Amino acid sequence: MHFSYTFLTLIFLILTAHNGVLMSPMHEKRADSTCPQTLTPLSTDSKMIVGYFPGYLSYYTHYGSYSNYYSNVNPSSIPWNITHLNWIAFSPDDASNKNIPPTSSHVFLNKTVAYRNTNHIPVKIFLAIVLSGNININSNPSFANGTSSDRAGFITNVINFVRNYNLDGVDLEYPNRFNCGKWLNDKNFAPLVNELSAALKVINRDLSITVGPIPIAGLNPDSVNFVNVMTTQVNIINNLTTPTNKTGPSITFNQTAAIMSSWGKIINPAKLNLGVDFYGVIELTAPVDLGSLDNNQIISRNLTTAPFATSYSSDPSIYLFYDKCTFTLDKSIQLYPWYFMRQQSGPLTNTCTTGNGWARKFDSETSTTYLYKVSSNSLVVGSPTPVYVYYYISYEDPQSIQYKLKLITNNSYGGIAISDLYADSSNAEMLNVITSVFPVSYRNSTNSNSSSVSGSTIGTIVGVAIGLLFCCGICYKICGDDTRPYTNTHTHTHTHTHTHTHFHN
Repeated sequence: MHFSYTFLTLIFLILTAHNGVLMSPMHEKRADSTCPQTLTPLSTDSKMIVGYFPGYLSYYTHYGSYSNYYSNVNPSSIPWNITHLNWIAFSPDDASNKNIPPTSSHVFLNKTVAYRNTNHIPVKIFLAIVLSGNININSNPSFANGTSSDRAGFITNVINFVRNYNLDGVDLEYPNRFNCGKWLNDKNFAPLVNELSAALKVINRDLSITVGPIPIAGLNPDSVNFVNVMTTQVNIINNLTTPTNKTGPSITFNQTAAIMSSWGKIINPAKLNLGVDFYGVIELTAPVDLGSLDNNQIISRNLTTAPFATSYSSDPSIYLFYDKCTFTLDKSIQLYPWYFMRQQSGPLTNTCTTGNGWARKFDSETSTTYLYKVSSNSLVVGSPTPVYVYYYISYEDPQSIQYKLKLITNNSYGGIAISDLYADSSNAEMLNVITSVFPVSYRNSTNSNSSSVSGSTIGTIVGVAIGLLFCCGICYKICGDDTRPYTNTHTHTHTHTHTHTHFHN
């Protein structure tokens, strides 16, 4: 028995080494008394999990160990329990987004693709082209004009970039996804998608698009492999256009459901991925009548200071919110990533447990979670009546996201799209919530261009191993009793510990 156990263990380790990484086990239901998991995990890894990654920031993010050089960057720090990694290679304010010069040097991207291939990780890596940023898109002929010859230069550069970096596809953002009307010739998008899709198919690559809440007229469903519908911050953006001075969720569950439903009328639901943020939208209001501190309370907003300190920067202004349409600073709002909210000075001491004077509420009517904190300061020296300051944070957490995961399952949507993987905590808390319901094993993609291990290869290895085990077992049975002078009782304990380290905190 000892020989058989050892041999089976060896087979397992061989298979593990062949795959390069351990296969991800099925997650058990999380145990959290504050926000218990109510969903049953899917039995198969049938859903897409798309994660956007700000590769252009990698020289100073935790993935680069805060290094100003690429020498210390480690792709193993990227959370690979996803199906697609959308690599944002250019800043949203970078005009090269429109041209994608193939001569650009993206060292970390090269390292990441090599790491994926070497370890046979079946995660597709897409070039994510962000076109809604602060760039004058109307000045570029590829977007401003409506002829295929004008678009050809852009498409050629994209194809060359994909080939040079051995990528699996492209994700193209709709420039007017925030409905700002910044792109004057938005009717140019549908033919651009058609032509880029055709060019990618020639080299056996995929095309996805990132869109907003409003379906795009004239879009050909057959030109896209899937669509990432970013149903985030809708109310915040609308409130900037038509101010209401009302705090509330950045988007409600019913709004999300309606947006996905409208997209499902023109795109096969199986191609739709529901977009989520791992950010808290923070609003500071002052003064405020304590009264009933509930959701949707109408209060004047005036954000002047950070609601809590961070260990990452002494200047809170870098987290201020910029209007998606005018690109002007809005001093009433800040965006703090999940890992800020989970640090020692933040509002959450656990995924759903508050500290530092914060209170957490779940709004069952909108299926959203929010935090609030009240502090008092007297603006007039010697005044007996303090003026209260009310901090309000709407955000996605392990309780609220379950409603979206259920929406995806019940409507047979393709999966989920995470706007920024970097915003998660150091131990990938929010991503783990998703994979606890949508399991992602390191599976073999039938149409992947990555160096994944085929099912037939694994089957061959297993078959040969079983055959060897059978033969060795017979030999062991024949010779074992004659050669062993005594029987030894052996107790074997096997412990496996896997540590996943980021550098957020």
